[in-house]
Amino acid sequence: MFSDLKQRFEPVLAEFMQSKSMISLARGELTPDEYRSVAKQIFHHTRENPQLQALATVYFRGRDRDMIKMFYNHATSEIGHDQLALNDYETLGGDPAMVPYENPLPATSAMLAYGFYQIYNQNPIGYLGYLFFLEFSGTGAGEGIMNALRNVGVADNAMTFLRDHTVIDVGHNRLMEKYAEQMIKSEADLDAVTYNMKTSAFLYAQMIDAAVADAHSSAFVGWNWEELNADGVTPPAHKGISVVA
Repeated sequence: MFSDLKQRFEPVLAEFMQSKSMISLARGELTPDEYRSVAKQIFHHTRENPQLQALATVYFRGRDRDMIKMFYNHATSEIGHDQLALNDYETLGGDPAMVPYENPLPATSAMLAYGFYQIYNQNPIGYLGYLFFLEFSGTGAGEGIMNALRNVGVADNAMTFLRDHTVIDVGHNRLMEKYAEQMIKSEADLDAVTYNMKTSAFLYAQMIDAAVADAHSSAFVGWNWEELNADGVTPPAHKGISVVA
């Protein structure tokens, strides 16, 4: 099953690399300010991933339970990656103080929501497609993306998130192989994982495109009151909520 999945991933990654922002980066047109905006949304997305991955294990049954410890260890290794993205945002000139308390852009929320939707409402094994895209896109395209970012003036110390995923995700890829061989038991499972992979790639491209566009806008999508209340933080009074398309 893993070899089939890898084969199905290749055109998904190729299509992702043809998305608007990836083409802009390849042409040397993406700016450091735009990448700063991307790093902010990566923070919002990555912050949720450890808990999302742990959530998926609720539906593991039978021999799939053998994967639970591996899943938890994998999820634990993702903790702190959001801080790498926030550090990159700050290195590129952003003020990180209130970022954890802002709502993500709608496209980022859509990417996050899809993972929860797959686990709760569809075949939960399909969630492996979400993981597969995130892990293998880093190892498959990360080095090229970092070189392209260097070419547009982004320094290496502002790419700690990318560097970490380009290197560390090699180990996570081996975990993905074990997940696939153990948990994908039928053509229906394989189709569910493939569809989730394709949809995740599409939504992640939309997330990046929206982040790039947001670098040229003063729009503010509001405060995340759950995060504010959890930490007892009072937001600045002067910021209102703007509608972002």
